[in-house]
Amino acid sequence: MTKAFSHIYDGSIWKMDIQEAAGLFAIEWRDQEGSPYFSVIHYPSGRVLSDHIQYGDRWWTLAAVSDKQLLLQHYPQPEQGQTQGLIAIDVHTKEVLWEQFNVHFIELTKEGIAVKQAFSNINKVNLLETSSGQLLQHNLSLETLTALPRTVRSASAVTTAPTVPLTSDLVGPYFYLEQDGKELWGYHEKKDAHFRLMLAVVQNGLILHQSCLVDQLRYLLPEVFFVVNQQLFFIRNNKREIVSYFV
Repeated sequence: MTKAFSHIYDGSIWKMDIQEAAGLFAIEWRDQEGSPYFSVIHYPSGRVLSDHIQYGDRWWTLAAVSDKQLLLQHYPQPEQGQTQGLIAIDVHTKEVLWEQFNVHFIELTKEGIAVKQAFSNINKVNLLETSSGQLLQHNLSLETLTALPRTVRSASAVTTAPTVPLTSDLVGPYFYLEQDGKELWGYHEKKDAHFRLMLAVVQNGLILHQSCLVDQLRYLLPEVFFVVNQQLFFIRNNKREIVSYFV
């Protein structure tokens, strides 16, 4: 495997979104005080387009990323779990492009941004123009809009084992994902007083690659890696680092 990129943040990764057509990855990370920061990466090249983006208080969080804009949403009453407010930030300049403070974000679609009026019980959405935030259409059914492509696939825990032996120190289940005829196996091993997350790539009964992804773990990870197109991603370093390889 060839390493695509790795990027370390000054806090823990909380949330991520991907825009596959543009190859953009948006990441929300938070410092020790819980203040949110946002980063946008062009993941095929590993180039960081923007980092340390800030806006508002700690109740602003990642909504989505388009080909040019980072969308953030706000929780005015976090205990209720519904957002009110949506803003767009240029992914290159960090400039705030527009603000809408009385809408609830639903989904970014090919036609635009689907929203509802905040705290509305009406089962219809309004459509905002992505670049300006202006209303395009109202009272639409969400099913009439075109969802953006999503090919994110996560390795799942399985009860089966690979056909070739990978370890004699297995702890917990194997995680499996197929990619272009290759078997991607994730698993934990016990090493001294800690655990480590391993990755093996198997094809036609041969081990093509085997390496440690994360070392010095105090507990088993419930999620190990995911794949988008030809790239594998995983989080390590106490949720402060994202790493990607081409597979």
